[in-house]
Amino acid sequence: MIRENSTSWEDPLPKLVALYFDNQLNERELKQLQTRLKSDPEARIFFVQFSALQTQLEWIHTDSSSPQEMTHLPGSIYSRKKNWNLILYVTCCVCLVLGGLLSMHLMTPVAHVFPEPGSVWSSGNITTEEKLLPGSRRHLLRGAIEIRFTSGSIVNLKAPAQFTVHNSNEIFLQAGKLVADVPESGHGFTVETQTGKIIDLGTSFSVNVGAELNTEIKVYRGKVQVAGSKETEPPREIRANEAVQIDPVSNLIQPGDYTSSDFIPLISRDYAVDQFSDNVIFQEQLPDQIAQGEFQVLERDGAIFLFPEKRDILLSENLPVSITQPGDYRAEEQIETETDFVSRGMKVDCYRIYYDPASNHRDMIRAEGVVHFHQPILGLITTKTRLLETDSVLNPLCAGGNCPPIQHQEVEARVAEDGTHQDILSLSEDRKTLKFILHTGTKYVDEFRVLVASP
Repeated sequence: MIRENSTSWEDPLPKLVALYFDNQLNERELKQLQTRLKSDPEARIFFVQFSALQTQLEWIHTDSSSPQEMTHLPGSIYSRKKNWNLILYVTCCVCLVLGGLLSMHLMTPVAHVFPEPGSVWSSGNITTEEKLLPGSRRHLLRGAIEIRFTSGSIVNLKAPAQFTVHNSNEIFLQAGKLVADVPESGHGFTVETQTGKIIDLGTSFSVNVGAELNTEIKVYRGKVQVAGSKETEPPREIRANEAVQIDPVSNLIQPGDYTSSDFIPLISRDYAVDQFSDNVIFQEQLPDQIAQGEFQVLERDGAIFLFPEKRDILLSENLPVSITQPGDYRAEEQIETETDFVSRGMKVDCYRIYYDPASNHRDMIRAEGVVHFHQPILGLITTKTRLLETDSVLNPLCAGGNCPPIQHQEVEARVAEDGTHQDILSLSEDRKTLKFILHTGTKYVDEFRVLVASP
């Protein structure tokens, strides 16, 4: 048996299989074995190999004669002795082969660890490309890591987190939060917790096990299948931009609050976005209704949506914008000033900021947000006039030069009766951080474009 520091680190599969053939599994262990065999192709191979060995040994045992039987068959003694030697030889060969296969199974890495600087296990430092064997258990004490499975799946974890890697396509999350990105080669990637199981159906998602062992699941791309550990209800299919949680007491799957801030490891890999505040929701697809200028499409108080509208745009002429210089801009005084442009020849990515509160009252609903980019912000487009003028270049519905009828909202100087409400945009000195304070109501939408240099 391959061990890592103590018996608590061993893969339980060989023991469970041995107990199964000895008819000594209890109900909990039998369910654990069945679950493992369903989800792990390598475990099924091991089970078949073990079963073949078991059958061979039983055949040997039943074929051999007792001493009493042999005394009645003196003429066959030497023949049986030859058969017995042959059987022992074959058995030894089978054992050696199966032992070698088991050793290869337990010694072959199923994943490698890529730590951020300063990251450590509870047992010490993490080496770059550290190997994880089947059954490897770890406690991430500080920092963040990326686990790259041999199946192609990638998991990001931040400390504190405790987990066990079962095989190349399954991980048990005891505590903490992970973000998984699963390619086609890793289809069926499974995250198991004490309260449930999440099976990939072609997606990116996060799983968070809190202090009270509740399991939170958020799906960013594609879909997953979620099931409670007690099977109190049928598994559910959860799709992109949805969230659920598994209650640790009732084991029921309940609706959860969707946010996308945990999605950052994957967003920053694919986009120029490094980080954003919790009340900013990143979605990869700009709805056609919003592209056409409709509102009451994604209504949520305090939540601001961030969309990549169009990417890798090579500007063939100067593009008029509202703001290019670092500083604070108030709607009443400066946001509506249209005085600048982004020069032709620049290659840009365009992002759309969209805020439409859901509350059904006349008060303006305030929302604050921060977005950090790892490329400089070249300009902001904040007014109806400039939004319309730039649609032909930046709006995905205007491909080929044929724009449908489009309306736009804008960042405006909406002031309450006490004179306190007005929208504010702030661009940092390095042009990579955008802060905004927006006020709007059910009759209005705040939206503007952010032009960022393409990576």
